[in-house]
Amino acid sequence: MSEIVMNRVDDRLIHGQVISGWLGLRNANSIWIVDDDVATNPMMLDIFRFAAPTGVKLKAYTVDQAAERLAHLNEGKEQIIFLTKIPKTFTRLVEMGYKPEDINYGAMAKKANSITVGPNCDLSPEEIEDTEKLYQLGIRIWIQLVPMGGYKVLEWEKARKKAGFE
Repeated sequence: MSEIVMNRVDDRLIHGQVISGWLGLRNANSIWIVDDDVATNPMMLDIFRFAAPTGVKLKAYTVDQAAERLAHLNEGKEQIIFLTKIPKTFTRLVEMGYKPEDINYGAMAKKANSITVGPNCDLSPEEIEDTEKLYQLGIRIWIQLVPMGGYKVLEWEKARKKAGFE
């Protein structure tokens, strides 16, 4: 049976820190990118396939395709790191029936009107709203860029105060 071993929001998707840190720590043998734009762009898919290490399966799905695939996790033997660029992907998947226990936030670049809620983690007002929705559904949201190098976990419960929540 396949299993999601990590749910992660990181606007860079696949990069050295994900590959070197989280794959090994989570014993993952597969990466799913869930992003409507990436899944439908052959050039982007080629770039991410090149970035994935040898022996690790890389799949890219639209949100609708991912929802369908999640309904059939009992097939296969994948240990999956589930990557999205934005929290909205998870709010959409939750509406379709997927409820992860937790979601890790990695790097999120500064953008117009964003608020720094953690180290290298800047969220737009919409991303904050989506994150809070997930949190209010009982999903643990935690910020940690990499599992090594002294980076400590920052729970959304504390980070959300920077976003104006009590």
